[in-house]
Amino acid sequence: MNAQGTSTSIKQARVEKRNLKRARKAQTEAHLNKRKEEEVKQLEHQQKQVYVPSVSLLFRVLALVRIAGALKAPIQDCDEVYNYWEALHMMQFGSGKQTWEYAPQYALRSYGFLYAYKWMVSLMHVMLGFQSKVQVFYALRIALAMASAGCEAVFVKRIAECVDRKMANMTALALFGLAGMFHAGSAVLPTSFAMCLCMLGSAAAMRAPSDSDRRGHFVRRVAPAVCAFVVGAGGGWPYAIVVAVPFALEEVFVRGESDGSGSWWMWRVRRGCWFAALGIGSLAIVVGAMAAVDSWHYGRPVVAAWNQIAYNVLGEMEGGSQLYGTEPWYFYIKNGLVNGNVVMVLALASLPFWLAYYAVLRITASNKDEANRQSETASRLFAAHWMLLFRILPFFMALCVFSLQPHKEERFLSIVYPHMCFNAAAALSLMHPLCSWAVVRASSLSFSSRSNVPRKLISSASYVDRLSIGVLAVGAFLGVSRMAALGSYYGAPTRAFTLLPHATDAGAAFLPLGPTVKSLWHQYKSSSSSGEEDIQQQADDAAAHQVAEKVVCMGKDWYRFPSSYWLPDNHRLAYISTAHFDGHLPGDFVPTHRSGSLRASTSAQRDDYNAMNRWEPRHALRSDEVDLLCDYVVDIEYPARGKDQEEEEKEAVVAGGNKWHVVGCERILDADNTWLLGRVLY
Repeated sequence: MNAQGTSTSIKQARVEKRNLKRARKAQTEAHLNKRKEEEVKQLEHQQKQVYVPSVSLLFRVLALVRIAGALKAPIQDCDEVYNYWEALHMMQFGSGKQTWEYAPQYALRSYGFLYAYKWMVSLMHVMLGFQSKVQVFYALRIALAMASAGCEAVFVKRIAECVDRKMANMTALALFGLAGMFHAGSAVLPTSFAMCLCMLGSAAAMRAPSDSDRRGHFVRRVAPAVCAFVVGAGGGWPYAIVVAVPFALEEVFVRGESDGSGSWWMWRVRRGCWFAALGIGSLAIVVGAMAAVDSWHYGRPVVAAWNQIAYNVLGEMEGGSQLYGTEPWYFYIKNGLVNGNVVMVLALASLPFWLAYYAVLRITASNKDEANRQSETASRLFAAHWMLLFRILPFFMALCVFSLQPHKEERFLSIVYPHMCFNAAAALSLMHPLCSWAVVRASSLSFSSRSNVPRKLISSASYVDRLSIGVLAVGAFLGVSRMAALGSYYGAPTRAFTLLPHATDAGAAFLPLGPTVKSLWHQYKSSSSSGEEDIQQQADDAAAHQVAEKVVCMGKDWYRFPSSYWLPDNHRLAYISTAHFDGHLPGDFVPTHRSGSLRASTSAQRDDYNAMNRWEPRHALRSDEVDLLCDYVVDIEYPARGKDQEEEEKEAVVAGGNKWHVVGCERILDADNTWLLGRVLY
């Protein structure tokens, strides 16, 4: 009996000890859940007190930086010059350089895309009355910079309304100091056009999906997002559609708020029908309009966007984008660090931080004893966290898809520069609950420190907020330094062309871009003598074409040409054959004063273009033609390099005797003799 009583008491002691451990564990979990609920309520209260600038103020602040980029940032990519600025110059002034992509037999580029810029310039010309092509160049860049700033302001404001107010402020700060946006915001590129439209589409997609308010869901979320994404991809850059993939997935898999009616598949079918009808309809309108314009210009039925995909992706045409260079898989990460510094690092960290916080939510919600009491809070946190995932995925989608392609260019990633800033803000925002959870978890290990948990939570939250602001301030400082370096170190080619006679002088007459308010007023006042003025104007135009044409030549640095907008009237660009380049140089559009019309020039069949990047001798001058045909030569010399290398890099024109003398010089960075940080930062 004594032995049996002893064993029973031992079992009871073990049970009591086990129950005590369970009670303590339950008490600890309850304490953690209570703190989590208090923290959520505190964060919601703080959110209401966080100041977010108005759309007007955001626009004005961001416009200052974007306009500075329009005035100071050099054109980063020769594709922007030769594929877009030159074609636009042809449409406006009847001459320009023509790349093989604009040859009618290939038709990879769209004239329809450029009409938006042409009309923009014509509208500004009505009120401002441009008197030089340089004025047109800067006016268009400033207009694009302001359009980009407006899209950014809408993007930030929608983040504040639908996601998080602090995150919106951090996104705005990151956009302010992002060097990539400094030059992408004012670029005449399909990627920059798509970037602005994707910002508007993503701004609409920030709104959470809802099945209870179906009309509001369609009008305020689906319709504007789909239309913006379709216009950006169909009218600008087709590959920008990857940014819309997370939005489409969220529409299919996330129901959102609902009234409980309908089965699990009915709402998916309904949304899918809306989505498909709107997407296909808007795409047909956009692509149809672009195809009509391009077919008129090329003189045959053309869908330029499809030709571009067939050449770059499907390989259905000769050649391929690989002919123009390939880069390793980490190219965009390296480039993002140059243009985004710490913003790129934080953007890459946003997905790991999301996974870490998801694990925290799973751990916190695992307490079955508190399941009923915490179900509403937990479900709300999980829903918000999953919503955040679909908003950080566009950046990673674009990064992964473009990194898998052999041919890479810096401008390709610019469509998700705003999403990079949003992801960086998301990473910093996720640091706050992760640090708070770590503090609570560490404090719960001992009862003596539990009383200090609220004070530690407040301290950690304040520390994380200060750290976030400090990190973004450092990023903004580095970004401004990069912006200054771009304008100071690499702006020499543009400044060199201002040394040409009358390159930037505004004449007494307006450019032939259409009527202006001033010209219409003078025409109204002097209507009696308008016939004589028209005859005199026609005589002046004919005399202008009879003036001897001047030729400006470039050799190995042909890709630094800032566009024909920097050439004075009756000047054209020519290339010098050089041993440093054996690819396919651009040719010339047939001038409209020779062909008789714009359509005749753009549809002219030529046999001097190829898609294999092969050298075409008819597009460059031989060394023995330089002295006879070139009136000016733009070249780069690097005094810091060895004498042998410098002599080897000089063009054949240098040996042309006493004909040549230096008109002017501008300083440019010698990249080969400058260390990395010296090239990247000012």
